[in-house]
Amino acid sequence: MKTKPAGDPDILFELVREKGLKGLREREAEERLPLDAAKLAELAGTLEEKGRVRILSFAPLFIVSRESVDFLEQKILPYISQFHRKNPKENGVSLDRLKKRFDTPARILLLALMTLVHDGRLKQAGGEFTLADFRRQLPPREEQLLRKLEASCFEGEFQALTSREILERIPLTPQKLRSLLDILIERKKVVEIPAGFYFPAAWLDRIIAKIRALSKHELSVAEFKAMTGLSRKFAIPILEFLDGMGVTRRDGSTRAIL
Repeated sequence: MKTKPAGDPDILFELVREKGLKGLREREAEERLPLDAAKLAELAGTLEEKGRVRILSFAPLFIVSRESVDFLEQKILPYISQFHRKNPKENGVSLDRLKKRFDTPARILLLALMTLVHDGRLKQAGGEFTLADFRRQLPPREEQLLRKLEASCFEGEFQALTSREILERIPLTPQKLRSLLDILIERKKVVEIPAGFYFPAAWLDRIIAKIRALSKHELSVAEFKAMTGLSRKFAIPILEFLDGMGVTRRDGSTRAIL
């Protein structure tokens, strides 16, 4: 049988597969193959283009096989599902807990987690992860309070409220309000804007649909204000939020519709 040369991508791939969920680091590859860092990076790039590996860093090189990441993803999902069954009132599984459970470098674990989030199989809230369809169980009194908050502040047409304005309507402690708002955000009922206010998620969904239905590829601030009936105070931060979502992109004085 003809021996493959050291510069054959398959030789590097076999080393990556050998390392499994530990991943292959540059120094380990150099110990086994008579190749320099530049050549190893070139071979890794070829393997990534073919979907066989994922490159975690180039300098120094650190790669893991795609099949190892897929295997890890299939281990993560049932673990989080089991956690939900045992802890239905918990927000989700913390990253620290996942690191302790899975014996793999943090970068490989994060790659698997973020792939699952991107594919819509997991949700991330802060440093915690849940299954996409998970809904925290609350005591009846908490659910009643949650419905009251939603009905008072986030039903009907656009209402943008700060925490202080919400507390003027419903007597809650700031800590309790934050907890309830987090649940409404988690349930996709409410959107939080970095500018410091909250508004109904259903309203945002309608506006995004209107923008995408336009027979043009750009949107001015004035047009957005006319479309939504918002003042500049709200229009600008919401447009910036839409930029962050990938719905629009700022292009000078206008927004490109993506």
